[in-house]
Amino acid sequence: MMTRLVKTLFTEDEYREALKRFLEICDAPENSPESDELEQLMIVMEIYERENCS
Repeated sequence: MMTRLVKTLFTEDEYREALKRFLEICDAPENSPESDELEQLMIVMEIYERENCS
């Protein structure tokens, strides 16, 4: 399975979809495509939260 590319989050709906995916793969094994995606999701979600949830 290929790693999904994570895009910048602009809307609350995009954030919610990212959170849903995060929860789906949060137990991914290390060094798997899902763990790479999880890391990307954490980064873009943190940026969204910093810019929109203060």
